[in-house]
Amino acid sequence: MASKNYSHLSLIYPYIMRSIDYVKWSNYIYSISKQLRKKNLYALELAGGNGAIANKIFTKFGHFCISDLSMYMLRSAGNNLDKVCCNMTELPFKQKYDFVFSTFDSINYLMSRQKILSLLKEVDLCLKPDGIFTFDVSLENNSKLYQKYLNRKGSVDSIKYVQKSIYDEVERIHYNYFEIILANGKKVEEIHKQKIYPFEDYFTFIDKSNFYVYKCKESFTDIDAVTESERVQFILKKKRNKC
Repeated sequence: MASKNYSHLSLIYPYIMRSIDYVKWSNYIYSISKQLRKKNLYALELAGGNGAIANKIFTKFGHFCISDLSMYMLRSAGNNLDKVCCNMTELPFKQKYDFVFSTFDSINYLMSRQKILSLLKEVDLCLKPDGIFTFDVSLENNSKLYQKYLNRKGSVDSIKYVQKSIYDEVERIHYNYFEIILANGKKVEEIHKQKIYPFEDYFTFIDKSNFYVYKCKESFTDIDAVTESERVQFILKKKRNKC
């Protein structure tokens, strides 16, 4: 959800994401970066949201920058991070990075194939020739399994919310509807949409880019991903470095 420019969601974001094991996820991302076998890496996080991952690993890199489309999210990410507010499909960086990553299925918020191709092109421009780009995606089995658990309501301080989760199997879009009642009684609504692409489509997208799939695993494991997987981690390298 971090890749979208939501203002009111930032007020309840830590609460609705409280079940996430950020330490495990951070360690997992860092372990992928170590595959580069280099010290003092320059790292860039895309759709980094409120810095839940960044704040746990930024000191392990020579330089770390967090980016997100939402200024509201970045403002809550702490003062120890270099921050850039930008769209992941239109990256402004002149700096070249060793390691670029995105978490929490933010790639699923890119609703068209062209958007994903744009992302791959933009990352290619700011990634060093021997660098790694890694991201996770949510597949259809993940939407089918978890949509019922995301129908919930709660409160944070004086803010109340209701969340409804629906997966449209025909359109392959996962909807999350939020009704948020602010402390002053004002009611706001936000709709989140994620495109649940078929597993094989990602390989097609990547084949059309300057990247190749170095590894593709079920997230947090060393198991090769398959169509039936729920969440998948792609680890990409540039084609010109392919042996």
